[in-house]
Amino acid sequence: MSSLLARSVFCVFIPVFRQNEASVASLHTKPMRFPEVSYNEMTKPEGSWKAKMDQLNAEYNKYMYAGVATLCVSLAITYYSLDMFKYKELPHKNTPEGLAFLHPDPEVLEDIQR
Repeated sequence: MSSLLARSVFCVFIPVFRQNEASVASLHTKPMRFPEVSYNEMTKPEGSWKAKMDQLNAEYNKYMYAGVATLCVSLAITYYSLDMFKYKELPHKNTPEGLAFLHPDPEVLEDIQR
């Protein structure tokens, strides 16, 4: 019982004597100094903005045309590989034999059923 009491008292007083981890870490760091920036240090535009936009749009158009061409090729390959008319029924021709099968003579039916 006394060891349990001693251990609980020891656990209560340990945090009092232990240094705070944040204060220990602050001893090894220096405060951050943010640089002072003004608008004079920003880049200044040079040249014609229209020429630059035309150049960028020409490059973007190349990518767009390449993408559209790739899409068309992909769709063509898909259409070719699907073979959509693979299971299409061939046109039927009504032959006399087929019509005779559909509408047999009554004499033949009687002969078959006997």
